[in-house]
Amino acid sequence: MTQRHDLAGHEVRLVVDWVKNQPALRAALAEAERIEPDLDFAAFLSRLEARKLSWTSKTEEGRAVLAWRLMEHIADDDIKHGANGRVARYMAIATLARNLNDGWRQFAEMVLSPFFDFLSERVGAESSVLYVLERYVRRVEWFDREELYARFQQDTRNGEEVYNLDLQRFLYLEGNYVTHAKPRSASGEADIIGEVDSDDALICDGKIFDAGSRGKGYLAKGYNQIVQYAQDYQKNVAYLVIFNVSGRPLQFPTDESKGVSFPYVDMSGVRVYLVGVRALPPQTTASKLGKATPVVVTTEDLINPDAS
Repeated sequence: MTQRHDLAGHEVRLVVDWVKNQPALRAALAEAERIEPDLDFAAFLSRLEARKLSWTSKTEEGRAVLAWRLMEHIADDDIKHGANGRVARYMAIATLARNLNDGWRQFAEMVLSPFFDFLSERVGAESSVLYVLERYVRRVEWFDREELYARFQQDTRNGEEVYNLDLQRFLYLEGNYVTHAKPRSASGEADIIGEVDSDDALICDGKIFDAGSRGKGYLAKGYNQIVQYAQDYQKNVAYLVIFNVSGRPLQFPTDESKGVSFPYVDMSGVRVYLVGVRALPPQTTASKLGKATPVVVTTEDLINPDAS
């Protein structure tokens, strides 16, 4: 807002590049896009070029996504054409502006500020599940693998509970998610569900993977269960946390990367993020490890429990 109008396109491009390099912001945007997956950006842009500001979204998240896509559009145009590109045309909606610099400031306040307001609220409340889960994975792998695995070994049959309780505690302390273990729904009992009545609802299930009795088929059952849990609570995002105690790396499928740390697979209107955690303590030093033999989990393995 403080830049001259002729530098606006360049300034927007710098902001877009910066946002794309921030994990917390990328995660918040990825979640916002799931709230209104059918946003009509083309219609929004067409009206803007006709000097009419008409949001084609129904939610705060959708409005933020439209503003973000417009910023990406402006940034792309700045790369191709420079010299303010399309920004001057969009600024024409600021009919009260006395000069071009005032027009740019009014445009930024009217059209772009909802995006920054949304991010401020999301990051300020540490409400991005994906970002919190990224931190959880690092904490377990870097600091707590040995302790959790030792507790798991004491009762492997019920060992999932060790990891799920640890995850539940972390989500509360670090993300302020008030979760409830194993609430009842039409499809059974999900391990962790929190804030089910909010837009930020957390549908989360933790599963052990040991490449044996708890192998691909076990993950497939967990995947299908969590899709059903999300549908029971009318949510379109869920998180399957996989605690890998097999010692072999897991290779997951993904429908699209979107710059987010975790892969995901969409099914029946529900996006399930696959959060892998290396839960087995190192058995030897990295320099002495042989060639890694990954376990490749395909989309078919997940959506069809009988395929595994």
